[in-house]
Amino acid sequence: MSELLPDWEAPVVHLTSAESTQDLAREMAEKRCPEWTLVIADKQSHGRGRLGRKWGSSKGGLYFSMVLRPEVPPTALAHLSLTTASAVAKALSSISGLQVAVKPPNDVLAAPAGVDGTGGSDPGPEDPATGKISVPLAGKENLKKVCGILAEASGSSTKTDWVVLGIGINVNNRVPKSLPRAGVLSELAGREFVIKDVLNEVLAEFRREYAQFLNVYRRNLS
Repeated sequence: MSELLPDWEAPVVHLTSAESTQDLAREMAEKRCPEWTLVIADKQSHGRGRLGRKWGSSKGGLYFSMVLRPEVPPTALAHLSLTTASAVAKALSSISGLQVAVKPPNDVLAAPAGVDGTGGSDPGPEDPATGKISVPLAGKENLKKVCGILAEASGSSTKTDWVVLGIGINVNNRVPKSLPRAGVLSELAGREFVIKDVLNEVLAEFRREYAQFLNVYRRNLS
């Protein structure tokens, strides 16, 4: 059991370094590991995002993949990605005090403290149609990408066997100057964060949103 999550009810694999937490979690999902299994790495050599894009994963960031087994149709998975982004945005806003918002489908952006009225705990306006937060119309030029999310799944045309959610958050790490739209929480907020605290806040918020997500689809199927 990882010291990051001593009371977690499912297996937690915490590595100082990995090629990709996503690849390891996929292998575990195929071998029928329990739901909520986590693979966490302090750094990754081959982290990846949507469309196979490389995700820089130097030490100081938070990189983890989570195995879920939701009883929902595959058509619900796009909604799950947005639900995950919304949960991460709310968690990061709460722990950092920054203005944080979602750029659909699943990028999480944040603005520096004190810029364009930021510095409060408002994660951005909610879309009345989805209930999920989205990028504010004002101040987009100040928003930096602090988190990327990758959702991969296996199943049939009507049933989802497993979903692996990969989440990479720039917490205290450095990002290359060649990526001007990327941001780091510690630089935006002007202080460093404890990785364990960020992880626990993200997981707590995700569990709340995931429960709501499942309830919506269970009502639709009943």
